[in-house]
Amino acid sequence: MLNFLKGLIYDLILLLALAGRRKKSDTPKALIIRTDEIGDFILWQSFIPELTQCHLLKGYTVEFVGNTSFRTLFNLQGKKFFSKSVWLHKHAFKTNMYYRFQFLRNIYLERYDIVINPIYSRSKRIDDSIVKASKARVTIGMFRNKENYAGYENIYDFKLYKQLMPEMDKPVFEFYRNKAFTEFVTATKSLINKPEFSIENIHSDIPSKLFHDYFVVFPGSRSAQRIWPTENFVEVSNYLYEKYKWVAVVCGSGADQPYCKAFIEEYQHPVKNLTNKTTLPDLLLVLKQAKCLLSVDTGSIHLAALVNCTVFGIFNGSQYGRFAPYPKEIANNIIAVYPDIIDDAVAKGNENDLLKYEYVVNIPYASVTVLKMITTIKKYL
Repeated sequence: MLNFLKGLIYDLILLLALAGRRKKSDTPKALIIRTDEIGDFILWQSFIPELTQCHLLKGYTVEFVGNTSFRTLFNLQGKKFFSKSVWLHKHAFKTNMYYRFQFLRNIYLERYDIVINPIYSRSKRIDDSIVKASKARVTIGMFRNKENYAGYENIYDFKLYKQLMPEMDKPVFEFYRNKAFTEFVTATKSLINKPEFSIENIHSDIPSKLFHDYFVVFPGSRSAQRIWPTENFVEVSNYLYEKYKWVAVVCGSGADQPYCKAFIEEYQHPVKNLTNKTTLPDLLLVLKQAKCLLSVDTGSIHLAALVNCTVFGIFNGSQYGRFAPYPKEIANNIIAVYPDIIDDAVAKGNENDLLKYEYVVNIPYASVTVLKMITTIKKYL
């Protein structure tokens, strides 16, 4: 009931934001929206040039709305393709009604002619609210899944989009879905075959301070349900140090500090703590020089893939095939380690079994054992 009432308040805020007339714009304007998370952005960002320079947007001023979480990455490469970028603080957008009103009001007053939303797991309360606030003449999106829509919200996006890319056969790796959407919008074949990101213009002295051979440990996650036990990280890290003498470099954001602190307190070998001390570009350089990354299912895995860093990732089967396993033609050193129940379903090749893992599932990450992880590491290193 509380969630339903919150939705009604959001709807009222949107109605208020749409009040009044808008000034006519001398220049036709288009907006591209990307408000999901770091991993989603990484698997999409290579298509920015093709989207912004396509025939559909010729003569348009193209602007961007993005999640602040990946702003530092966007500014390195994507920014130059847009005339303006607007940054969404998602937590404030969901909790501060004045901020929400102002944001939606500003979108409405911009008078965009075309709005493109490349998000598959669209949300009625975030990106679709922004699309609705734009009142754009042309709106383009893709047929969504049900992950971020409550059952009673399903009618919200009825006729919201003038053009919808049809659903693809499942499972499909997110990069390929983004490629298909780019081709849908541009009406041309995309020339992008894998995610790419140039690190030549990143300047940081952090990697130069890491004198020893090292591996990166990323023990935190923005979701409390997406956590591997600290003692498991410690045991696997013990193996990497005792076998290879690699120093553990602990990374994470400010929100990851409790998990990183717990790891450092329990780990008895040499360690370097970079928690909350790196930007995303810094982290790319750290990962570039690392022997490997040990992490749960977070955006750090996709960052590592951009710089060809070997990854041993802990997954529980959620959204199987969408974000992992990585297709070999994109990266052959992103090793996804799953609970036995997932491996069994894959081995049987039963599509109906795999479709059960299309959304987030509640299989504990601890179901991936230390023994299984170390055995996997021995196989690949």
